[in-house]
Amino acid sequence: MSWSLILDWSGTLMDDLIPVWKTTNRVLVRCGFPPKSLEQFRAEFELPVSRCYARWAPGWAADQLEQMFIEEYGPYRQEIAPLPGAREFLQRCRQEGWPVFIASTVDPHTYHSQMTRFALERYITRAYLGIVDKTRVIHDILEENELDRRRTVFVGDMEHDIDAGKAGGVRTCAVLSGYTSAERLRARQPDWICAHISELPEVLCGQDSPARP
Repeated sequence: MSWSLILDWSGTLMDDLIPVWKTTNRVLVRCGFPPKSLEQFRAEFELPVSRCYARWAPGWAADQLEQMFIEEYGPYRQEIAPLPGAREFLQRCRQEGWPVFIASTVDPHTYHSQMTRFALERYITRAYLGIVDKTRVIHDILEENELDRRRTVFVGDMEHDIDAGKAGGVRTCAVLSGYTSAERLRARQPDWICAHISELPEVLCGQDSPARP
């Protein structure tokens, strides 16, 4: 069966949890707030990120904090790398003829820098970047690319990714390789849960027919 994949970027294909955590703590300290332990960060982080900023740094505008984040992120960029199996997954999608779309909150500069650095451009059909609310943009992605909802999967490591897939009426897959715990993701009741995205092709190849009407 042919599938179309809509993928989150950070925590799904790219291993940037630690750099983002470190950068966020630098921003919090810079604003006069205490840093978060990694456990606290994973337990509390959510999308849209403005919700986190409102709790963690009250009184600061989200755009100010985002600008500080970009300024502080530089020293940690070299720590980022594709997650284990991510490249193999993209190669498999290309082999199967499954188009791959990116739907991410990541800013365009960071995304394109990483795409160039890791030579992944050839595997991506189209990228939607700097998204504030994926539950809204999902409809644009589906319509602009004429995707069949019955044969489309939204894959991500956060609750917001699963919510976006459900909002668009597509299948959903949660991966446990990123920012959110298994317990939080299971509570959203995705169609599938995979430890890493590399497990997904075998799951999809085992589907005889679309489950959604």
